[in-house]
Amino acid sequence: MDENIVRINEQLHIGIDKEWHIRDVKSEGRIPIKGQYLTVKFMEEMTPQEIDSLTRLHPLPRKQPIYNVDDARKRGVANTAMELISQMQQDELFEKGYPVQLPVLDSIFAEANQKQFNYSFSLYNKDKERIDSIGRCKHPNYTSELLPIGNKGLQYLQLKANIPLLPFIGQQIWPLILSLILMVFVVGCVAYHLLVIRRKDTLLQQREDTINGTIHDLKAPLNSVVTTLSWLESTEANAAKKKAVEISRAEVRHLVCNIESLLVTVRKDRKRLILKKEETDIPHLAEIVKNSMDALYRTKPHTIEIENRLPENMKVVADGMYIENVIRNLVENALKYSDDGVNVKVTLQTANGMLQVAVQDDGWGIAPRYQKKLFRQFYQVPRGADRIRKGYGIGLAQSKYIIDAHKGKLSVKSAEGKGSEFSFTIPVRV
Repeated sequence: MDENIVRINEQLHIGIDKEWHIRDVKSEGRIPIKGQYLTVKFMEEMTPQEIDSLTRLHPLPRKQPIYNVDDARKRGVANTAMELISQMQQDELFEKGYPVQLPVLDSIFAEANQKQFNYSFSLYNKDKERIDSIGRCKHPNYTSELLPIGNKGLQYLQLKANIPLLPFIGQQIWPLILSLILMVFVVGCVAYHLLVIRRKDTLLQQREDTINGTIHDLKAPLNSVVTTLSWLESTEANAAKKKAVEISRAEVRHLVCNIESLLVTVRKDRKRLILKKEETDIPHLAEIVKNSMDALYRTKPHTIEIENRLPENMKVVADGMYIENVIRNLVENALKYSDDGVNVKVTLQTANGMLQVAVQDDGWGIAPRYQKKLFRQFYQVPRGADRIRKGYGIGLAQSKYIIDAHKGKLSVKSAEGKGSEFSFTIPVRV
């Protein structure tokens, strides 16, 4: 729009100048030639004969009138001295009876415009009342200022034009259509993927609920098996049979603990862990874990030592089942991720009103770069090709969840090839 307005204003001023030239030629009775020409010769360069002939045709007034250029600028008649001279010449043509010819101006402007847009010219008198017009422009989107014709403000000229935007839109229509098609395609793909993800999420949730329910239902019969095996172990007189029952009970109890670990880990993101806190004998839980691990890993050479530094008959307020699971996870990891002949030491002590349980081993150890990820769900430390991956990566995640619920802290100290020490602290009292 701005470029077209600048071009229109240039064509308008050129048209006014050409129309004035045509009237000036007619007023002097000269034969018009094609094009507009200007000849200038200063009086200092003229011969006396040329000056004499000029003054006979156009007698010079004895007193030249004075025109105020600054006043002309204020009235909007002209901005420069040359424009003021042009306006004075317009006044002379008016006095000679040669007013502005709108048809001539229209033909000049039409030749420059080449029918690129619709326009109209309007001519106003000194009171700015319209006295003539030419052309048709019903809905102009550009209207020029009132341009004065002559220094005395006898007439004003105004142009109204409808500058079309269709060429620009026409050039951009295909890119716009292609962009719209691409945008619709992308939105459709995103919507389809969101729909698929939602369906899969619903299916996965249903599957997860079904599996969790099934796993939870397994705990009841397994606990019954543990109870029955405990009764058989206590009533069996044969040493070999009693040892077999003890091993079976340890393995079934280990399976129950794994089920509980899985359920606790799965519920972590959806439910708060509900603890059943009561006075708990921590050394007794450690002995249960030791006996269970000795039976479960009977084929692997190892030693488990419990160092009890707690006061005699000391009780800790905690959920005994969950704390036993934590100690079991830590001791089993020490046995699982080590070579034959591993030594495991479980230390029980108090410090600053907190129970501290540490499980130390001389197994494979863990590189520092893996230690920050140990307590994430399903994370397993990468091992060499000669070491089989064991477990599912849920034991430590479950342990941290349980210790956090007890308002405690679970930490690790380890170096590759030098063993590990996992420890946790919980308040002795609520």
